[in-house]
Amino acid sequence: MVYNKYFALIIYLFFIIGCNDELINKEVKVIRFEKEFYNSSNNELNNVIDKYPYLFPNQFPKSIWITKKNDSLELELFKRSEDVFENFNFNSKKLHLIFDNANEFLNGFNRPHLITLINKGGIEDRIISSDSLLFISLNFYLGSDYYPDLPNYISNTMDKKYIFNDIAYKISQNYVSLDDDRTLLSVMIYNGKLLYLNKQLNPDESNSIIFKTTKEKLNWAASNEFEIWNYFIENELFFNTDLSLRSRFISKAPYSKFNLDIDKKSPGGIGMWLGYKIVDSYMKNNKINIYQLLNTDHYTIFKESKYKPKSK
Repeated sequence: MVYNKYFALIIYLFFIIGCNDELINKEVKVIRFEKEFYNSSNNELNNVIDKYPYLFPNQFPKSIWITKKNDSLELELFKRSEDVFENFNFNSKKLHLIFDNANEFLNGFNRPHLITLINKGGIEDRIISSDSLLFISLNFYLGSDYYPDLPNYISNTMDKKYIFNDIAYKISQNYVSLDDDRTLLSVMIYNGKLLYLNKQLNPDESNSIIFKTTKEKLNWAASNEFEIWNYFIENELFFNTDLSLRSRFISKAPYSKFNLDIDKKSPGGIGMWLGYKIVDSYMKNNKINIYQLLNTDHYTIFKESKYKPKSK
């Protein structure tokens, strides 16, 4: 429906006009917007609109929001979120650790407030960030069993245990830029930087959550690290500009596409994992800080990483 598209878009509009400085302080504030919105009567909705004007653009009549508020699918998502997040502590120690680390490592970082909501936009927009706000779409974290029509490699990540790491990853995206280069290596190092920073912000998280794959597939990658590296070397993939390589080795998928019998044992996006290994090796072999890493080009990282896994 048209109002669902508008609801997703208005969040972006809010970022364009900027956020109020008074929202920024040392404490983490959590606003459960979906509770106020769906629990309001049609008359009470006026108060919600007045309280959060940036979520209700003037060009759309109140009837649009009444229809959205009473939509059966929206209400089902809201009720499910009430059950799933009944005892969930958004203001947890893990969140504070992520923000503390971001404040230490990243110039200009301000602790954002959290606003939870129901947003039927795309899954890539399940967390949207600005300098002072993080919008979290709870309908993308209702548990893997709630999404039977989605493939497992996607639905398995749609669980509340991923929320804090997704926050760390979203913060990382605000500080990592992609080099103006079409090579596969450039995209690999970009994602490697993202994952490295993600792990620095959220150091106690499991690798299976950070890399969004299973322990078994990560163990397979670790056991075959030399073979993976050698495959990229022998097939001259690092400096290849063929965009189809991104779908084979970077894009989210159930497995990576070496076009070999062992493909299904591999994690999807093996190029991101390999990019992380290169960045991690670079940081271990060079005395630089994260700020310097983020400002180093992909070729320098590749050359000076001294990354070369040993054959087992």
